[in-house]
Amino acid sequence: MSVVFDRFLFAFTIASHIVLVTMSIALILLIFFLEYRYLTKKEEIIKDLIKRLKKVFIVSFGIGTASGVVVAVELINLFPGFMTLVSETGVIAIFYAEVFAFFLETILLMIYVYFDGVFKWKYTNIVLSFFVSVGTITSGILITMVNAWMNSPNGFDITSYKDNGIVTGVNPWAPFLTSTTIPEELHVIITTIFTGMMIIASYFVYKYLQSNNEKEKSAYKYVIKISSWINIITILLAGITGSNEISTTLQQQPLKYAAFELNTNPGKALPEILFGTYSNGKVVNGIPIPGLQGFLAQMSTGDTYLPGLSQYPSSEWPPLYVHLTFDSMVVGGVLLGLLLFMIFIYNLMKKDFLKNKFIAYLQIIAGPIALIVYELGWVTDEVGRVPWIVYNVLTIQQAANNSSGVYLPGYFIIAFYIVLIPSTFYIFSRIFNAKPIKEVNKP
Repeated sequence: MSVVFDRFLFAFTIASHIVLVTMSIALILLIFFLEYRYLTKKEEIIKDLIKRLKKVFIVSFGIGTASGVVVAVELINLFPGFMTLVSETGVIAIFYAEVFAFFLETILLMIYVYFDGVFKWKYTNIVLSFFVSVGTITSGILITMVNAWMNSPNGFDITSYKDNGIVTGVNPWAPFLTSTTIPEELHVIITTIFTGMMIIASYFVYKYLQSNNEKEKSAYKYVIKISSWINIITILLAGITGSNEISTTLQQQPLKYAAFELNTNPGKALPEILFGTYSNGKVVNGIPIPGLQGFLAQMSTGDTYLPGLSQYPSSEWPPLYVHLTFDSMVVGGVLLGLLLFMIFIYNLMKKDFLKNKFIAYLQIIAGPIALIVYELGWVTDEVGRVPWIVYNVLTIQQAANNSSGVYLPGYFIIAFYIVLIPSTFYIFSRIFNAKPIKEVNKP
């Protein structure tokens, strides 16, 4: 029972932490684009907007940093077997690199926020915001690199480790690039930016519709324009990189792929089954699309013969609800793509989609939906690796802490996050709305 609790506690913590990460990355990218706008146009209202968003980012960064410490402590306490393996292989170097990226981000952020105006070079703010963005995104890239290694471990003698539990033949650089690193990195970074920007777009569309101040609406509209174009580009890239990552999963983790698609048996020209469930050795209640899965697999990888669950011992199957989370993620992404396609058409025709209240309200609810889809993607990937914490090397059971002593602090952590996440968004709103945007003219 302790292992089940360990898994739930860490999953809940990391799912909460991910919300803060997406907001931090999206906020600093938005601030960078606004700095560019102010540099070229010198609009005081944009400068005021930057000041507000910088305060929001500081809060997001601070809470996210504290939350990251919780995640690190839980990794050590809940999965000591995993951290022992990490410390004996080259993966530990990725964690040190992540700390360096964090230092870069922290030092430059301090200069950017607290010494604004000290340096007279006109490009100071845009350069600093750019490198803070680089530090923030690099931290995300390096943590994702660890996850990619968990999906396709390398950099040590795996056979020897499985036979006698001793790590030998360590290559400290190999974990930085595994067979799944590039596909996973591309998809994760793109979808992270997309999710954060969708939330930002939703908030500013709401503010735009509520405001009667033309100066405010002008500033909000510029943010909406930036975030909309970023979202249009990233949803397209998310589809491409997502397809590539599924192709990689098919080649590198065929059992995981079979669970995603709920293939009971291997075969050719298999159907795509939407929202099916597995019962008594067969799929029930699904919506089959004949031949689609086989067609998509052949188009992306050239594979015609697809894996099935029956090829593997049932003890190695992941929980098959990953099929439902996978389908929900894909369908949710397609619906978000359709909304952004409509916004793209409006932009192409040089029309204001905000005048269409139906699309505007859809954009407002699309932000939370994007966050749900993003979380479902992580659930699908991580649960799809069960029972392994390091694929085909180390099981969760072997890595986990079996002590019952984690229950009490675990319950406090869960309760804390239940309060923290909505409170954080409330604080964001209060900080941003501390005073109305100034009615000022251009200098």
